[in-house]
Amino acid sequence: MSTAPPSTPLAFRPELNGLRAVAVGVVVLQHWVHPPFPFGEMGRALFFVLSGYLVSGIIWKYGAYVGAPGGWGPQLRTFFIRRVLRIIPPYYLALVGCYLLPLETVQQHLSWFLLPGANLLFYKMRGWGDGCGHYWTQAVDEQFYLLWPLVLGLVGRRVWPLLGLAAVAWAFRLFWLVQVGSGMMHLLLPSSLDLFALGTLLRLGQRQAWLARWRSGWLALLAWGAWAVGVRAFDGSPWALAWHGSFGTCIAGAAFLTINWLLGSPSAARRLGLLQPVAQWMGRRSYGFYLYHLPLFVFWQRLVYHFVPDAVGRTTWMGPLPTLLVLGPVLAAMAAASWHFVEEPLDRFKNRFQYQKESVTVAETA
Repeated sequence: MSTAPPSTPLAFRPELNGLRAVAVGVVVLQHWVHPPFPFGEMGRALFFVLSGYLVSGIIWKYGAYVGAPGGWGPQLRTFFIRRVLRIIPPYYLALVGCYLLPLETVQQHLSWFLLPGANLLFYKMRGWGDGCGHYWTQAVDEQFYLLWPLVLGLVGRRVWPLLGLAAVAWAFRLFWLVQVGSGMMHLLLPSSLDLFALGTLLRLGQRQAWLARWRSGWLALLAWGAWAVGVRAFDGSPWALAWHGSFGTCIAGAAFLTINWLLGSPSAARRLGLLQPVAQWMGRRSYGFYLYHLPLFVFWQRLVYHFVPDAVGRTTWMGPLPTLLVLGPVLAAMAAASWHFVEEPLDRFKNRFQYQKESVTVAETA
């Protein structure tokens, strides 16, 4: 099966901006509150599928993939320059803060963080660095940016190869489980290929009838429900091995169906509150929320241990409600400052680097 190249411009989609707020919100809650259910996985899946959708649209729109007709070299160079300006300076600023805090893992293994290799470091360590464990997704995202222009050059604008990539991710997870073991295999880029591929499929099939048939809020809800039941029913059971191999596929499908539904149903986004000013504000600044939330939490823990001598008092101050009430406004202020002083100026600066094809005016939203 093949389809025509995407013809719609990469216009700003406020519903996706609101979805970013939800995604980063559940990740922050997971790391700050430690609920008994892994809600943070929902945020990771949504972010990666969104990356596949948005970045693939940019690559296709401007021919910034290997082998694109009309000379892809300058386009690809512009793509990488714009990506670097968007993500690397704020990330390095956060790393400076982690180094000065200090976070031991960042100080001892700085080169792994300066290069997109934090996921490989944590896999090698078989553990998370204190206050910096969330940077593994940053590394996977950057590896995706490096890989995807080549992948899209190879698979073309065809549905079946993209579905094949999703199947490769599932097969990789099963192979790794059987041959190597389950320990932190989700940190490796091949484990997330289905998320990126399904996001690409969303962009490819936009406005196509075959994709519209899968556009249903009930389908999305059913998929998330199946994932939630699987988490509860299979973890620790004799079927745990098979579940760990299929876990990523289930959550990838749920994220795919959710974004597909919202893209075709603006009224649904309004009913869910994704278009509210607070959600839009937070979604636009979601990168800052993500970068700073875990180092801030470690800083809070150290403050409590320094100023509160008794164990009961420490438990109280580091409980869910005090943590959210104290750190929530602080994190919002940090994200706002990052956006105002770093990210927004960089967004304006990166517009100096224009793609050669300028026949269509495009607002890049990734």
